[in-house]
Amino acid sequence: MFQPKSLLLAALLACCLPLRAEVRLHASFGDHMVLQQQSVTMLRGTAGPGEKVTVRCSWEQDRHSVKAAADGNWQIPLTTPSGGFEPQWIEVKERNTVRIDDVLIGEVWLCAGQSNMEMPMRGFPSQPVEGSLAEIAASSKYRYLRLFGVPHTCADTPQTECGGEWQCCSPERVAMFSAVAYLFGRRLTEALDIPVGIIVSSYGGSRIESWMDAASIAKFDPKDYIAKADKPYRDPCKLYNAMIAPLTGCTIRGVVWLQGESNRRNAHVYAPMLTELMSLWRDKWGNPDLPFIVCQIAPCPYNGEGELGAARLMEAQFKAVNSDAYAYMVGSSDIGAEKFIHFPKKDAVAERAFVSALANVYGFKGLPACGPTMEKVEYLEGKAVVHFSHADRGLVPTDLGIECFELAGKDLVFHPANARIGRKDRSTVEVECDAVPHPCAVRYAFSNWHRTNLYNCEGLPAYPFRTDSIRYE
Repeated sequence: MFQPKSLLLAALLACCLPLRAEVRLHASFGDHMVLQQQSVTMLRGTAGPGEKVTVRCSWEQDRHSVKAAADGNWQIPLTTPSGGFEPQWIEVKERNTVRIDDVLIGEVWLCAGQSNMEMPMRGFPSQPVEGSLAEIAASSKYRYLRLFGVPHTCADTPQTECGGEWQCCSPERVAMFSAVAYLFGRRLTEALDIPVGIIVSSYGGSRIESWMDAASIAKFDPKDYIAKADKPYRDPCKLYNAMIAPLTGCTIRGVVWLQGESNRRNAHVYAPMLTELMSLWRDKWGNPDLPFIVCQIAPCPYNGEGELGAARLMEAQFKAVNSDAYAYMVGSSDIGAEKFIHFPKKDAVAERAFVSALANVYGFKGLPACGPTMEKVEYLEGKAVVHFSHADRGLVPTDLGIECFELAGKDLVFHPANARIGRKDRSTVEVECDAVPHPCAVRYAFSNWHRTNLYNCEGLPAYPFRTDSIRYE
């Protein structure tokens, strides 16, 4: 029989012995998840330091084993088959066993940005999403669309862990999920007839600097960004560290990016920053061709903002995308909201992003995915003739005046102008103004707030542009 002193000694020894860590998976791996098809994905987690971790998965016979590192981290590459609707499973063993079920193989996309990406299907208070009720009510039938949302958090250094869990579609869950991301994913799973996983990492009010790492932001002059913002989530690197770095082990097909409103005051550096962000993320995901579908910010008056900040931000987005072989622009010049920044027409952005993905990423033919783009301007007989590409079947409307054009002479003072589709060439717009008898510069929708009505025959809006080079920095 133990004496009291022996009992006490035994208890103390038990407290001093190291507790064995149980094997566990990274939060991005769980029941109901989707794995990117025909790729190598790094299954990862933690276990006891030096302990052997063994993995089995339902789509192959071989077992995979690895020893956990000194810090307990481990990872094992898994090669995924072609996508399909048959649920799979993954089993991980150390001294305990972890099994995840209802794993689907298909297409995985990351949707990131600020509040217009974050805006849930149910909308924000007094700011609705058009058509949300019908979408939410019907969401349960999309059994093969799976959703993962990264919780809001910030970090000073790159993290390996994050929160969140994979969920199946239901009215309760979809109502709280990103409207743009859900509507994009819903269309994708229907068109591809394959499971789709959507990961959302977004934070309302965030700046692009927050989504870059320290090495990337160091390439820019500190005077061009806010080194210490009013909110932690606006500080450089904080969101990349906490909400992107932990995801870089997840294999994805591409990124949908909807951000920029919070960078209106430093729009002059947004193009190189977006280029740097795309390069950074491609490097971290180990995919130099990772597609980015960039959604242009929507027009809004932005009362009290600096001169043409939003217009210059739209211009910067277009410039960055136009110089990148694997980035694609989604136009939104026709869908802004005059009273608030969170436009209700989320379905239009999602649809255009979806068509862009089909045409540019999946190679579908016969799908024009780019809006009319200014190709050149001729100045003839007191008017400007604007030639557009991506308008092979003509521009519309042919029976109405075209809004949002301006002309300027040598003084570069711009005046509202009359515009109509060309009489001989319907891929052109003829622009004239009595106040500018000798035009030498033209602008289209180069303003913070506008409501455009110029489309190609497929219904995609023309991108804003200007031919002058006035500097606003």
